[in-house]
Amino acid sequence: MASNWAREKAAQAWCTPKTEKKIMDVDLAEAFAEIIDGLGPLLGMATNQNLEEELATRKELGCLDPMYRTVDGEKTPSTKTDWTTD
Repeated sequence: MASNWAREKAAQAWCTPKTEKKIMDVDLAEAFAEIIDGLGPLLGMATNQNLEEELATRKELGCLDPMYRTVDGEKTPSTKTDWTTD
């Protein structure tokens, strides 16, 4: 079952000048919403946990530049447990 947010985004497909006269297909809209939900966090919507997991994975794979710094200039922690939540 799709989230309400994803349903709202899918429904916007029937709200453009080109598509506003088309009858909404509820089953199709729901299928779009489920696909949208399956995309994972969108840019600007990732949680701290998502970001920490991504950085940890990149570090494990050797894809993270050792000189990587956070926005506030801090060096990347060596392990996930080094992250603090203030």
